[in-house]
Amino acid sequence: MLLGTAHPAFITWLRTTRGLSPHTVRAYDGDVAALRAYFGSNTPVTALSSDSLVSFVAALRDGGASANSIRRRVAGARCFSRWLASTQTLKADPWVSLPLRLPIAKRLPRAIPGLDLERLVSTLGRSAGLRGGCVPAEFDHPEEATTLLAAALMLATGIRVSELVNIRVTDLDLYGGCIRVLGKGSRERSVYLPGHWLTDLCSAYLATRQRFGVTHDRLLFNRLGAPMTPSAMRNRLARAAQHAGLQQHVTPHMLRHSAATQLIEAGIDIRYVQRLLGHASITTTELYTRATDQALRSMINKANVLENLRCDN
Repeated sequence: MLLGTAHPAFITWLRTTRGLSPHTVRAYDGDVAALRAYFGSNTPVTALSSDSLVSFVAALRDGGASANSIRRRVAGARCFSRWLASTQTLKADPWVSLPLRLPIAKRLPRAIPGLDLERLVSTLGRSAGLRGGCVPAEFDHPEEATTLLAAALMLATGIRVSELVNIRVTDLDLYGGCIRVLGKGSRERSVYLPGHWLTDLCSAYLATRQRFGVTHDRLLFNRLGAPMTPSAMRNRLARAAQHAGLQQHVTPHMLRHSAATQLIEAGIDIRYVQRLLGHASITTTELYTRATDQALRSMINKANVLENLRCDN
């Protein structure tokens, strides 16, 4: 089998059997496309040997790819090779005998400052028709209400934007104050709604859905009444941040980071935060402790207690 034939067959297999999100499938598609571009579409898959894969990784490094990018490409190529071996297209997985160690470049998550978050939520609330922070029985401005509810849910629960737009009405348990979420790898978890304000917001939004005749089962809807998409939600949030006067470009993932950082700063055990965010490994969650440690260092340097106590004689 040629790489040009194996590549689309592998992506079809991922879509139909693994239960991965479209975003994850696109990432794997890009990884194998990079492998295919290096070797050539007309190259037989049997050309994937330990030596040739070392050359592929070396080419990525020589091309200036970052450590994270290389790790991403290698992860996709490994999955592709395992699939080829499992279908007996390859006699063995060439990565198994390959002693390859890649550096881990962990970037600190980007969180939004608290004052900016307050400004964003307040602006969204006013646009949606909230007065004095009070939630009405239903909303007159459904488009603005959708953006408000989306931002509030991401900040309160740390859910991913892909998880957010896939929430169904039947996933809400407002009496119990929780939402059932389907995360990466089809792993299901529950996230919890803190306080009555957010549950009231959800109730008002459900009433608004009924008022405007929304019939599909997804919770969030756009101005045409159709289900929201991740890209549309990203665009809305970016525009909302600009409207609120925030200087930085705001993304849904930054709201997720902000939620995690605030929970850890509030003293919530990291393993609870791991469960809330749906991280498969606690190593991913530990990035947020590094972020809060950096904030602590900044505050200590600013206070400089010893400098204030020092006596100059």
